[in-house]
Amino acid sequence: MIVFTQDNFPEIKSEPNWIWTWCIRVVFFLLFGSIVLLFYITPVLFCIDGTIEGERLFAFGISYYPIVIWLSYVAIRYLKRLKSKAVRHITENSKGVFFEKINSAVEPLLYSQLEISSNDNIVYDVFIGSNLIYTGNPNYRQIFLNVFLKGNEQKVHFLHPDVAYSYYARNSRLLRSPFIQGITLFRPDLRIAPNVYSEFSIHPQTFEFDKRGHLAAIVMGIIILIFICIEWYMKYRFGDSLLF
Repeated sequence: MIVFTQDNFPEIKSEPNWIWTWCIRVVFFLLFGSIVLLFYITPVLFCIDGTIEGERLFAFGISYYPIVIWLSYVAIRYLKRLKSKAVRHITENSKGVFFEKINSAVEPLLYSQLEISSNDNIVYDVFIGSNLIYTGNPNYRQIFLNVFLKGNEQKVHFLHPDVAYSYYARNSRLLRSPFIQGITLFRPDLRIAPNVYSEFSIHPQTFEFDKRGHLAAIVMGIIILIFICIEWYMKYRFGDSLLF
């Protein structure tokens, strides 16, 4: 096993996985296109099945379709603005992380820029943050890495480039490990929260990505999801809980 130091720290670049990239694109555009098409054809469908008469549909369409067309225009302009900020490639080296944008601009996140926590309530300088996303009965916990820049907390988004405008990175999870290791080598004054390693399946001594531990977490998540589905079915079908 190679021991990386400040002198031999490697350069790592995001690598495309074109199969997953096009699978994600096709599924996304099919769903998005279906939703957009639904907005345009729903009034016509009501007319076809006789729910709304032709004259009423015409009167409704005079006000409905200009609004839908205007919303479509706003959405297209918003997507164009996002495209200019989309990341198409990621490079990590001994200096930090470099995000190459679609417009050829490069946004760096240097180790030298990272700061010690300015929040008295936060013990660590590099720590895990999370957002709770409501998905029905259970809540999905989205985790991310937090650092301090210019006196404020900032999320580190370096999982992969923008899939819509670039590609899905096959080594997206491996990109986290060298960044954490780079902090320990080039900024040993920063305090890293212990759960950073466990949440991202990084070995705290070797900084290797723990594939076995990550796979075990996925399997456990699938098992929990199966039990949740069974629980929902039991309550819906029999009105009784299987577990509680």
